[in-house]
Amino acid sequence: MWEYLVGIIGWWLLSIVKFLFVPFGMLLKPDVGQEWNWIETIIVSGTGASLGVFIFYKFGDYIFNWIAHHLKTKKKIFTKRNRSFIRIKHKWGMLGLVAISAIISVPVSSILAAKLFRHDNTALPKLILGFWIWAVALSSVALGMKKIGLSF
Repeated sequence: MWEYLVGIIGWWLLSIVKFLFVPFGMLLKPDVGQEWNWIETIIVSGTGASLGVFIFYKFGDYIFNWIAHHLKTKKKIFTKRNRSFIRIKHKWGMLGLVAISAIISVPVSSILAAKLFRHDNTALPKLILGFWIWAVALSSVALGMKKIGLSF
């Protein structure tokens, strides 16, 4: 029982840091004596990512609000790079961030969401839902790889 709980905590911590590899690691390279099924993989990776998103989003929101209220900032100069960044933000929005969130990791996507969409009350739930969708998709791919005999 303790080994199972320690395994879950370990996978939670890994899914906070690098979510993309967790479903593949759980299904294709199980711990010694520990086999994970598809549902367990989705639940563990989804809850770990949700916990990480919540922590890093709230941390980023706090830091960016603190900076906005306590530090004097220079007037923003719009460079070519800034304009292209804003154009991408307006074109793709939160959906674009959710689409690449599993690739860029939980902390980076959460802090970006806090920076770019902190005034949108639906940003945090959308990001959490996006990681659950990613958990299902990546776990399904990993299960398919396991069924055909691919492993690492």
